[in-house]
Order: sequence, then C-alpha cells, then structure tokens
Amino acid sequence: MSTMLIKHVNIVDSSEGVRREKNVLIENGKIKSIFGNSEIMPEADCVLDLEGKYLAPGLIDMHVHMTAEAGKDKSGMAGGIWRTCTPSPLKAMHFLHNSRKAMMSGFTTLRNCGHTTYYTPEDVAVRDAIKKELVDGPNVVACAGYITMTAGHGGLSTNRNLRRLPEYNIGDRCFNGVWGCVEGVREKIRHGADFIKVMASGGMGSSGDEPEWPNYTVEELTAIVNEAHSFYRRVAAHTHSTEASRRCIEAGIDTIEHGCGLNDEMCEKMAEKGLFLIPTMRVVNRLLESDDREEREKAQKMAAIHDGALYAALRNGVKIGYGTDTINALKHGENGQEILSLREYGMSSKQIFDAITSVSAQALGKEDEIGLIREGMNADLIAVEENPLDNAEILAYGDNVKVVIVNGRLVKNVQS
Repeated sequence: MSTMLIKHVNIVDSSEGVRREKNVLIENGKIKSIFGNSEIMPEADCVLDLEGKYLAPGLIDMHVHMTAEAGKDKSGMAGGIWRTCTPSPLKAMHFLHNSRKAMMSGFTTLRNCGHTTYYTPEDVAVRDAIKKELVDGPNVVACAGYITMTAGHGGLSTNRNLRRLPEYNIGDRCFNGVWGCVEGVREKIRHGADFIKVMASGGMGSSGDEPEWPNYTVEELTAIVNEAHSFYRRVAAHTHSTEASRRCIEAGIDTIEHGCGLNDEMCEKMAEKGLFLIPTMRVVNRLLESDDREEREKAQKMAAIHDGALYAALRNGVKIGYGTDTINALKHGENGQEILSLREYGMSSKQIFDAITSVSAQALGKEDEIGLIREGMNADLIAVEENPLDNAEILAYGDNVKVVIVNGRLVKNVQS
C-alpha cells in the first residue's frame, strides 16, 4: 500500500469552487480522504506541503494525435507520413515520448484520435504499459485507428501525393455501407479500442479530399453508434461541414470534433440529446498562417463556419469539452495553448476550467473517476500558484504547473 499526503492546499474544482486550507490523503492511487487542519495528520510514504498553492484535477485533452508532428513531409500528409509508416515499436516509443510532454504540462488524460485508417496498436500498447506501471505516463484513451470510407478523410488511398510514393505503399483499410461500418466498429474493439473515432467529413490536413465533403450517410453513422454503444463504447466524429455535422447529430454521435458549420438549430438538438462539442479552435487559426497553400486555402474556407459553430454552441447550452488536435500546427506539450483561443472567443475562465476537467470527464463517461477532486476518485491532480477559476490562462503554459500526480504517482514536482 502506497500513501501520499498533500498538506495546506487550496482545492479547486468545478462543483465546489475553492476549498481553502485542506489536506488530501492518497492511498493506492485513489483520494482516500479530504480534511481540514484541525484534524490529526496521518503518516504517509510521501508528504507534499503545498501551502498557498491551488490543487486542481488533472487536465484532459480530448483530441490528440500522439504519433504526429507539426508540419508535412513529401507525402503532403499532416503530421508526416513517416509517423504512419514507421514500425509500431518505434511509433509506440514516439507516442510515449509525446504523451509525457503533455503530462508534464498538466494533462493527465489524453484521448488519442488516431493517425491512420488501419490498426494502430501503439496507443493501445502505451495505454496498457502505463496501466501496468511498466512506464510513467498519463492515462491514455485509445481508438486503435479511425474509421473512414473509400475516398474519405485520412484514407491513405485518398492522398494524391502518397499514391506517387511507392515506398509508402503500405495498404489501406476503409469501411463502406451499413454492415461495413458495423464490421469497422467490431474490428476496432477487437484491437482494444476504448472509443470509436470516425471521419464524418473531409478535412484540412490531407490531400485529395475537401473539408465540406460529408463522408458517411446517416444510416452508416447510426450503425456505428448503435454497434459501439452495444459494446459500451462512445463515438467521436471528425466534422468539417454543415451537412456532416447535421448527420452526426441525427445519428447521436457522442462527441462532435471541430464541429464546423454548426448552427443554432443543430446546437439546440445537441443540447437536447446531451451530445458534446470538442471545438479545437487554435489549430484552424494557426493553419490560416500555414506555408502550405492547399492547407491555408482549406483553413480559410473553414474559419468562418468554425467560429460560428462555437458561438452557436455557447448560446444554446451545448456541453463543450477541451481538445487541441495536436497535429500539423500544435506541438506536443503545448496542449494548454487552446485555452488562449477559447478566451479570445469569449469563454470565461470558469467555462474553460469546466471544459478541461469535469465536462471532458463526462464526455469520456468517466465523471466518477476523474475531473473532480472527491474521495474515492482517481488521484489525478495538478498544483498551480493561482486560482484557475479566476485565471484559466495560468493553465496555458506547462511551466506554471508545479506538481503533477497521475494515479497517485508523483511525476513532477518543481515547486519554487
């Protein structure tokens, strides 16, 4: 049995605001008790005195691509086709390296949204290695590769530049029609997926498809949702078009990623159904400044309807989670930079803090485990110098995060 005692800290979370001058006892990776200074301090294997600091739940990034890097290579594929074609053991090491960068900046849970159409065992392997305590790392939520259709976004056979490169002829796997989509879900679950990622429209980061193209019918998307839910898995859908977003809402997709083209009517339906939006605002804004002309032109098409989608979601009470889309424009370890964009779009520090903790936990279906600081919940915690409910920007920069605890393990402690 391992124990840790955190003393003299101000606890902050979404539901109770700030609880000042508290102590937290952690036992075997769980929060055992929270108590005031008038009570007897128990003994512990590790004692941290965080007097004056603010203890918050570990941050959650709902949309990462951990084997991708900023920029393109000669394939023209966002994040570099090297990451796609590299043997899985090396990709797994790369995944772990990048996930640790995010962890050290305060992100204790990462939902990996894939980088190729076919089986990507690295997110499953790293997830399991961390769970078995073979390596230190954040909690990984794995998709084992995404689902796309023939000529759909992210399909290697769709990429015009890739087809010209025989050394990258590594095959492809696409899923078409209702039964094909059911097969795709079952295949991902067999490979160890925690959730299902589907490409519901074209995108900006690959050649050969356009963002406004819807990729699946309502019937196909509904089949994906029904099959995933039968295995108690949630579904995330990449959408860069109004029609694709409409179809995803009708099908009951759990989290809409990017959500370009959402309007008030659609957001009303999202709120009624309890669906979540993961807006990923910063990546589109950065792509507007890209050196790649095709990428820049696609971003220009998307910018206005992307902005409008977030405003419509805020007006209509849609639950907004936090995701960065760490591919192409954002570097691993800079996951907090999305906070700055959300502030620019008018979200309050409280709204952002909720999005990056409790709301994202709800979107994962893990609200009883992470996202709040409660007895019995996972000890995924960070400490900063200021109250993030008043100033969410303090979470935007990893250097501001002084302490990181993942499942009760102290992985960062740089108190001044």
